[in-house]
Amino acid sequence: MIKKSIKCLAFVCLLGLFFQGKSVQAEALTTKVIGNKNYGIYASLGKVPVKYQVRQKVYSKKKKRYVLKKVTKTKLVWKFGQKLANSREFKLTHIQSQSYKRYQGKRYYFIYVDGRAIGYVNEKAFARSKANVVKEVSLVNNPKDTKGFDVRDAVNYITDSHGSVIDKYQVKTNADRISEKKPGTYWVTFKYGKAHAKVKVTVRNNPKEGMSAAKLKPGQGGTFAQTWYPQQLAYRGNYKAQVFPHTYWGSDNKGQKKAAKLTTKFYEPNSFSLLAGSVETNVRTNVQGLDVYGQDMVTTNFYGVGKASKDGANGRVILYRLNRVPTYALQYIPTPALTLSVWKNYVKQIRISPWIKLGHGQSVGSTGRYIYELANWNRAKKLRSNELMQIDKKTMLVKKIWTFKVSNGPIKNNRYFLNADVIDDNTILALFHNKSKGRYEFWRIKRNGYTFSAKEAAAVDGDLISNSSQVQGFTYNVAHKCYYISFNDFLFKISAKGNLVNYYRFHANREVEGLASYKSKIYVAMNHRAEVLDSTMYK
Repeated sequence: MIKKSIKCLAFVCLLGLFFQGKSVQAEALTTKVIGNKNYGIYASLGKVPVKYQVRQKVYSKKKKRYVLKKVTKTKLVWKFGQKLANSREFKLTHIQSQSYKRYQGKRYYFIYVDGRAIGYVNEKAFARSKANVVKEVSLVNNPKDTKGFDVRDAVNYITDSHGSVIDKYQVKTNADRISEKKPGTYWVTFKYGKAHAKVKVTVRNNPKEGMSAAKLKPGQGGTFAQTWYPQQLAYRGNYKAQVFPHTYWGSDNKGQKKAAKLTTKFYEPNSFSLLAGSVETNVRTNVQGLDVYGQDMVTTNFYGVGKASKDGANGRVILYRLNRVPTYALQYIPTPALTLSVWKNYVKQIRISPWIKLGHGQSVGSTGRYIYELANWNRAKKLRSNELMQIDKKTMLVKKIWTFKVSNGPIKNNRYFLNADVIDDNTILALFHNKSKGRYEFWRIKRNGYTFSAKEAAAVDGDLISNSSQVQGFTYNVAHKCYYISFNDFLFKISAKGNLVNYYRFHANREVEGLASYKSKIYVAMNHRAEVLDSTMYK
């Protein structure tokens, strides 16, 4: 039924283009940004026949002279169809367009909202020639800096004169990178057409910031069963809508077969965009990271296989309201299968960020007001600082960026974190796998204004998994005062002191992509198809 609806929609669009002829101007598929002004969105816009009457002279044979008579004529006039919504309703959705019409000297773009065809809106509804950037960036003083700060990490979006988001690497800047070796204040300018902005970048002046000691005695852990690599056994399935929940039982290291249970919380949409276009304009739910705070659930999402493993990877953060998402219906968001009113109610509960720097995307956490992402590269070999993004939940825009470093004594003993959890707006718990010593270290990182300090909070002996160190998720459960580390099919529970409490094996044969906890609940994201499962872990 859904496939038929999609085909019918495409057929109607083609018919519209055929009959309207040259009035439709096609262009490349782009992302649009809704501005602060509010404009109506209409189902259609085109010339329609309208009958009207005029009085004109008509020869009357009976009277043998010309007389005035009412004559009905037809003319084509521009007319809007049904008003469907206002532009402000979709300020935090994903807007795309690839065609427009000119009416009274103005452009009216046909827009797609979260992948669904909606209607025409005046281009004045968009943020045109706007540059939205982070106002301030604070960098750690790192004498061993091997990369420097990519100034385009500070870009939320930059639009052209018609409100289309442009590739941020097309923007003119007065610098490409800022080195962390030399303290000072630097101003970075961005310009594209009439869009312009500037960012204040400060390199802090304490070269010893972040130096600490990893001297805690590791708790009892070990090295256990083998997990699998995604390319070996991952369940890929398909992208058809799922209408049944999953239940995965986990056995534990004590021999109990049903020691833990994961059940479906909800299925995510396959896409929030048309299934076309570049990585900047296509939003797919290829999840990498997950976090839950209260009823807010955030995921980090990428388009394209392997994109999250690229240096400087960009993606999108998506925020859901857990108490307002149905188990199955969100899968139909990009299609016309839902009625417009139901669809609008769902998309209002979901917020999508611009295409921003996320790194690998697995180190995501959140608080009541903000989302935090440790935007690091999972394949980095040379010494680097850790880059922390603060994203405002109200706007889904990056508000602040800091870098910090952590080392065990000398800087050469750098700790580069690929997995982290957020405890509050000033505290991060980060996981570091020390391969050379065969243990995991848990670091508590505190922010005081613009400076960071670090202290080893715990350590656990062993590699946990014998054939792979590919951690797929990490979280600290405040209620139970324990750490959880997930691998594909495995979930390890570590006490606050660093002792292995238990581990669970689920045999799901699906790739885990993110782990979160809130109060007594554990949340697990799995890919293909994107799905969130939850569990109450007591043991």
